[in-house]
Amino acid sequence: MRVEVSDLDITLTTNFVNFCCDELNVFPSLISVEGWESSFLDGATGLCYEVNCKDEYLIMVSKSDRNITEIYDTIAHEMIHVKQFMKDNLNKSLCKRHRPVYQERWWELEANQNSYELVKKYVDILWDAA
Repeated sequence: MRVEVSDLDITLTTNFVNFCCDELNVFPSLISVEGWESSFLDGATGLCYEVNCKDEYLIMVSKSDRNITEIYDTIAHEMIHVKQFMKDNLNKSLCKRHRPVYQERWWELEANQNSYELVKKYVDILWDAA
C-alpha cells in the first residue's frame, strides 16, 4: 500500500493513515491525502473519492480555521469511507437516485460515530510511546 500526502505533515499523516488501515483492516493500493486551504461545497470539511475503481482513493481535507485534532478527525472520517467503499459496497449506495438526507445516511452515521475513537486511540499510542 502506498500513501501520498500533500500540504499536510507527511510523516504524521502517513503514519496515521497506515494506523487507520490496520484498525479498519483495509489495504488499498494507494491512498492520496491532500490538505486544502479552503472549505468545500456545503461546508464539508473533507471528501473521499474512489479513483477509477482501481483500489485507489483520494482524500481531501480542509485545513481552513481548523486545529490538528479536527483535521485528523476528518481524515479518520474519510478513512472510514475508504473502508465502506472496499467492504460495504458504498458505491452502490452513492449511485441510488433516492438517498436519505445527510444526517440519516448509514455511511455518514458510521463515519461520524467512529472517527473520533480512531484519533483518540492513535493519540493514546503516541502518548504511551513518549
